[in-house]
Amino acid sequence: MTTETVPRIKSTSSIAAKWLSIAAWAILLGTASGLACVAVRLTFRLLQWIFTQHTGTAPFVATMLSPARRIITPMEGAALVIFITWLARRLMSNPSYEGYVEAVRLNGGRIPFVSTAWRTLASAFSVAAGASIGREGSMIQFAAAVVSWVGARAPIRTLSLSRQVAFGVAAAVSAVYQAPIAGVFFASEIVLGEWAWENALPLLLASTSGWFVSRMLLDAGPLFPVARTLHFTLDFLWVFPLAVLFGLIGPVYQKLLHYSRAASRIPLALLWGALLTGLLSLIEPRVLGNGDAALTNVLRNDMTLFSVSSLLALRIVATTVCVGTGTVGGVFTPTLFSGAALGLAMGYLFHCQEPLLFAVCGIGLLMAAATHAPLMAAAMAMELTGQWHLVALILPCTLVASFVARTISRASLYGIASPEPSGEYSHDYQQAEAPARQA
Repeated sequence: MTTETVPRIKSTSSIAAKWLSIAAWAILLGTASGLACVAVRLTFRLLQWIFTQHTGTAPFVATMLSPARRIITPMEGAALVIFITWLARRLMSNPSYEGYVEAVRLNGGRIPFVSTAWRTLASAFSVAAGASIGREGSMIQFAAAVVSWVGARAPIRTLSLSRQVAFGVAAAVSAVYQAPIAGVFFASEIVLGEWAWENALPLLLASTSGWFVSRMLLDAGPLFPVARTLHFTLDFLWVFPLAVLFGLIGPVYQKLLHYSRAASRIPLALLWGALLTGLLSLIEPRVLGNGDAALTNVLRNDMTLFSVSSLLALRIVATTVCVGTGTVGGVFTPTLFSGAALGLAMGYLFHCQEPLLFAVCGIGLLMAAATHAPLMAAAMAMELTGQWHLVALILPCTLVASFVARTISRASLYGIASPEPSGEYSHDYQQAEAPARQA
């Protein structure tokens, strides 16, 4: 062995040791993120039982309640959210809030844990009371804050805190939706804003760890399985113009949610939003909750054109009202439902032999148009439904929908808050500020 070979061996060994340490740390962060998501989900279930003495999806619980309780319960949750927000501002010396996307892009991955915990508690009351809002936003945010806290004390100094938080977000998305591949692309396209091969393996390890923890302790995927394998017919050619249509709808959908926040200026806006949500639930119980039960109904294809259209309209109204009045939560699952419902309705309008194919494609198309993350959207549509054989159809269509949406508007649901006055703030960032303004 020559003297030149020894340094090479040492260099190779150090690189291997570095990669092994990063891989092991990614698994640990993914596990911590998955456990955080499980803890928040179980808290939601506990509070739901306290509110209603029932467990299950929000629409199912609503059918077990009297009409008066359907109206009162969301208002109770809203009142507690206002109180929790007020209390947090009084007890914290610096009640700042940092969304995980903004934290990774603008703040070096630093997420205040205490303020995030308070906000997660506020979200828990909204979700448990049946608000028409996604529960996944708070679960992912809390998991990211946990990973940020742990990562700041990491023994691996060569791994930036931003990357560690991205690992945690990948695991959280995977844990919430039982979608490990979508979790990797979510972290790459939305959180980091770029694809780098050096991040691929640790992201996948973290995402798989979060998926495994959630699978063992909660639900096993796919979460919204289609009962049969969908077959290609000549009708699938309609999906390509549908991708263009969804690309046009995506910016409109995003703007609707963005500008609805003007309603937060109304005195006690949360209570008024909860009242309207409760009243709408008297017409259609499936307006309550994040839309998982409604999405399941759509993918069972047991709805008529009128029923799916009316449910879509009512849920958009309810979700827009909740978002606009400052209800703490996300819009990811409501967007998944809207895409599936709109796709199924189009399938009926086109008199397709396989309208359910349009529903599955619609999940990815609207998500791609709204988030500008086509790879994540395609993976999410396939992992949620189990229809992996549709990849050759869904992936190019999500690329088209995302391209059309980007051409119309650079803003997305997860856009970065711009420091310029003319910049467009992200929905999540603005939503975080609304309850504080009301309190």
